[in-house]
Amino acid sequence: MALIVVGGQTKNVGKTTLICNIVSAFPQVKWTAVKISNHAHSPQHCDKLKQGSGWTIWQQSPTTEHGDTARFLRAGADRGLLVQADNQSLKEACAALKQEFASATAVIVESASAAEFLQHDLLLVLLDAEENDFKSSARQQLDRADAFVLRNSDGAVEESIIPGAEVPILTGFPNHLDPRLVVMLAATLGMQV
Repeated sequence: MALIVVGGQTKNVGKTTLICNIVSAFPQVKWTAVKISNHAHSPQHCDKLKQGSGWTIWQQSPTTEHGDTARFLRAGADRGLLVQADNQSLKEACAALKQEFASATAVIVESASAAEFLQHDLLLVLLDAEENDFKSSARQQLDRADAFVLRNSDGAVEESIIPGAEVPILTGFPNHLDPRLVVMLAATLGMQV
């Protein structure tokens, strides 16, 4: 099983869109797509799978709703999971989440924070050249990233965002994947392109 983590520099930077594009690009893969959030709320069209002190794991049912996990399913994921965990409970929530991966051939997780607790095969960090905000959880993963996916860049600002990057810097497109990312993902998934 391949485990891919997608983190992002800030909210609304396009992490869910990137995951949906990845899932859509590899429809033959039995994906489990996971969103991890520290915001507790009652999600719509979800069944509670597990709960602990400070965390809950939900499974998304197919729906026309616009929530992130529903978008994962519409993109072609076999399962869409939502993990709600406060910062103190994230490690325990990730341990419980791993038990949900048994039937997946690939798992893709939306969360920079979870990269610390999940043994991933590929860590992508999504950055936006036009954003000034930078979450500390994303900043902590910069040295661990296998690739950066950069949105809204003319190429000249890359050095200011990720100085001295020694990993690939890929382009983030709204409706498709950078061909170099497709090659990287295929290698991670053990597939030919």
